[in-house]
Amino acid sequence: MLAAERHSKILQQLEQDKTVTVAHLSQSLDVSEVTIRKDLIKLENEGLLTRIHGGATTTNFLPMERSFTEKLEQRMEEKRAIARQALTHIQPGDTIILGVGTTTMELAKLLHHISDLTIVTNAVNIAMELNIQGKHNVILVGGEMRLKSYALVGAVAEDCLKKLSVFKCFLGTDGIHLDNGITTLALAEGKINRVMMDRARKVYLLADHTKFGETYLTRFAELGDVDRIITDRLDEAVCHAYQDQGVKIEMAM
Repeated sequence: MLAAERHSKILQQLEQDKTVTVAHLSQSLDVSEVTIRKDLIKLENEGLLTRIHGGATTTNFLPMERSFTEKLEQRMEEKRAIARQALTHIQPGDTIILGVGTTTMELAKLLHHISDLTIVTNAVNIAMELNIQGKHNVILVGGEMRLKSYALVGAVAEDCLKKLSVFKCFLGTDGIHLDNGITTLALAEGKINRVMMDRARKVYLLADHTKFGETYLTRFAELGDVDRIITDRLDEAVCHAYQDQGVKIEMAM
C-alpha cells in the first residue's frame, strides 16, 4: 500500500471515530507501528490531525462523553460477544456487582440463563432490565443520577456500596493504557467504580479493542487492580505488552 493511500485511510478512520490508536491502525492497515507513527507525524505537520499518546485525534478535538443511547450505535456485536464470554465466569448463587455501560447492559440481558443471583448495580437501566427478568435478588444503590449514563453516583451511592461485599464485579471503561491505567471521562463514575472494585473479591473489566491505548480524565484503577480484562480482539503485540505487565486478557469467542 502506497503512503498516500495509507494516509487517506487514516484520515477516513479519524473522520469516522474522532480518535485512532497506533495499534489499531497498524493492524487494520497491515503495517508496523513505526510506520504508522511516521504517518501520523507527517499528517500532523500538515495540520490534518493532532497526535496524542498512543494515537491521534482530529485537530482541536476534545473527547466528549457520549450518552448511553449514542453508545448503543457502536460495536454492539463486539459488546455482545464480550458479554457472552463474561457470562461464563458467573455461576448460580453468585453475588455480583454490575457497573454502568452498554457492555454490562448486554451482560445483564443474559443473566436470565443463571439462577439464584444477587446483583448489585448503580445503573438504573440495568436494574430495570433485571427486574423485568424477575429471577434474581436485585439491589439498586441510591444516589444522584447522571443523565447520560443512568448511573447513580455520589456520596450516598458510595456509602451504600461500602456496606456491601460481593464475590465478583463487572465494569466497563473508556480507556486502558499501559502507563496510565484504567480511565473514564466522568469523575463521579470513576469514584464509584473504585468503590465497587474495593467491595469485590474478583474484578472483571469488559472493554472492546478500541479502548486499549486510550487515556481519559480520571484514573480509577491500575492495570494490576483487575483480575481479568475481557475483550473482543487485540493485536498480538499489544496483547503481549499487557500480558508482560501481568494482565490477564481473555478474548471473546
